[in-house]
Amino acid sequence: MAAPTSIEDIDMGTTAWMIASTALVFLMIPGLGYFYSGMVRSKNALSLVFMCMMALAVVTLQWVVWGYSLALSETSKNPFIGDLKHWLFLDVSYKPHPNAPMVPGIVFAIYQSMFAALTPGLAIGGAAERIRVMPTIVYTFIWTTLVYDPIAYWVWAPNGWLFKLGVLDFAGGCAVETASGFGALAFYFVLGKRRGFGEEKWQPHNYLNILLGTAFLFFGWFGFNAGGASLTSGRAGIAFMTTIAAGATAGLVWVALAFRLEHKFSSFHFCSGAVAGMVCVTPAASIVSTWAALPMGALAGICCYYAIDLNLRLGIDDCIDVFAVHGIGGILGVFLTGIFANKHVIGLDGTVSAGGLINGNGRQLYIQLAALAASAGWSFTVSFIVLKVMNYIPLFRFRVHPEAEEHGLDFTELGEAGYSFMREIVEINASPPSTRSSVRSFHETISIKDPKKDMPMIKESVSSGLLTATPSAHGE
Repeated sequence: MAAPTSIEDIDMGTTAWMIASTALVFLMIPGLGYFYSGMVRSKNALSLVFMCMMALAVVTLQWVVWGYSLALSETSKNPFIGDLKHWLFLDVSYKPHPNAPMVPGIVFAIYQSMFAALTPGLAIGGAAERIRVMPTIVYTFIWTTLVYDPIAYWVWAPNGWLFKLGVLDFAGGCAVETASGFGALAFYFVLGKRRGFGEEKWQPHNYLNILLGTAFLFFGWFGFNAGGASLTSGRAGIAFMTTIAAGATAGLVWVALAFRLEHKFSSFHFCSGAVAGMVCVTPAASIVSTWAALPMGALAGICCYYAIDLNLRLGIDDCIDVFAVHGIGGILGVFLTGIFANKHVIGLDGTVSAGGLINGNGRQLYIQLAALAASAGWSFTVSFIVLKVMNYIPLFRFRVHPEAEEHGLDFTELGEAGYSFMREIVEINASPPSTRSSVRSFHETISIKDPKKDMPMIKESVSSGLLTATPSAHGE
């Protein structure tokens, strides 16, 4: 049974910090959307931001209805799923939850809702540029109920079977990172590749969006990893430092690996590496010594970088590298936590733990592996089954029509444009052939060219909306 809690233990400083951390994690959701939008073609950019925000709305509703009770019930004796004692947030008020005895229960519930809302947004990235919005909204509600909530209960709820087994996962290596990564992989096996994948080489269309999204993610990750840590014991400070150290290390390693082949410094590679490093350190944030973030970040940069390369060699269309970064990074982080977990750091706030391998506790590695196998297996299997079943129902078929995929989801699914010039491109494409003589001059007006360099212009192809490089006007 969960340890009893009392309102007398509530600390206003800790409560204020968790409320602030909730706002920080909230910023990760639009940050994720911007990060994703910059990585895809411009005709799909708006749809990614929109679906991330829709995930926030849908999961907030699901969390109030029954998600919180299923994921974190302190009264359920079932080792696999919570009860419905707190459905509709009944009896969720001032009394603290056992997982956060120093803050009101309602504050803890809201804080955890941000984790739940972010996770399906991550998984949806695996189907970017080819997925319909309406089925995705329904799927998000179902996926959160059947995948996220059970895994979160196993790992964090007082009576969850992995919690009782002794798994060490501070901020979501299993329920958030591994679950979303393998959920994204299931999307690939059900929906298949994007049209043209492997035939044309696509590049991110907006590196500024990627940088902006990464900045939001980096900023919000401080609340994500440190929000649930003790302020007075110093564990929150440790979580802050390990987060930025792992992200910085992985970003530098990734840039170095890419520079070795491309001989250019890349903002995109730095952003991918930084995210991979923070993914890896998430389960370990406040339970390892600060120095451990350095090898964890370095290994994350190396492993996730080559995971992307392996996906390309195997022909897997991991559109936004969700599986390679979050799936592989999450697995690596949970496993490395079993090595670097330090019982002295964990014990700063009075928590008793045998630590990991560095404390001579080799058994912890087996527990971490069991948690990974259960989380990855459950997420992929359930995601695959739900996607397959929904895909058989015409109303809920996920993949857009080939013509809609060609024109882009921003117009076909939303009827809106992420960029004003994109609407003009579609209007030209839809016009009769006899009126298309203006295409060349239009291209020349929207193309970007450095007059000091004889470089090709970057322009949107009218026929397909792809980002392509073509000769400059006076070179044609």
